[in-house]
Amino acid sequence: GSGPFGVLVYFHGGGWVIGDLDTADAVCRQLTTLANVVVVSVDYRLAPEHVYPAAVEDSYAALQWVYDNAEQLHSNGKIGVAGESAGGNLATVTARQSRDRNGPPIAFQCLLYPVTDADMSRDSYAENGSGYLLETATMEWFWDTYCADSEQRLQPDASPLRAKSLENLPPALVVTAEFDPLRDEGNAYAHALEAAGNRATLLCCDGLVHDFFSTAAVFDCSRGPLEKTVRALRDHLSTSD
Repeated sequence: GSGPFGVLVYFHGGGWVIGDLDTADAVCRQLTTLANVVVVSVDYRLAPEHVYPAAVEDSYAALQWVYDNAEQLHSNGKIGVAGESAGGNLATVTARQSRDRNGPPIAFQCLLYPVTDADMSRDSYAENGSGYLLETATMEWFWDTYCADSEQRLQPDASPLRAKSLENLPPALVVTAEFDPLRDEGNAYAHALEAAGNRATLLCCDGLVHDFFSTAAVFDCSRGPLEKTVRALRDHLSTSD
């Protein structure tokens, strides 16, 4: 179509170590088609060749590029950030950085089973640490590869739940899964956003595992949350207010 369209800056998952434009392609195509938005999928640098904060720097640079190239993208002026897992981490870190730098205005943040804290002692790690796709051992390896320095891991650009202030951030949808080690930190982040005065909707999906958006074309249980996410994207990024 001719637009104008809302623009969604999308960060793929993979623990900042694996994943790429191809692994995110199917989900991005579904979002752009169903939500009628332009999706800009970001090929940020990966560890171990490029450790923290390289991915963070690339993510903010991508946001700035989208803002600077609004006409080329047929933008309606509304920008959203979104991502799965580590990509959800990068999405919300980018949103907070934009607030702190008086950067591009963000209309919406869509955080899909995001990494929000380096602390792996929450109950969901104990309950879902093995046998449910993403495992605790894998998350330990991701963190060791991406950000080996334990002090750096506590910085808000690595663990956004630890930011000193979460006030004045864009409206958020936080999607989590019952059988996911990341469930509790995602839920905690949604509650923290709301406690800081932001509009935050938590969608905790019973019976599902990490990365379930990738199965939305196959399973009805995954399709429902995808459709709710699409409606939220339309609501926040469509031309009308």
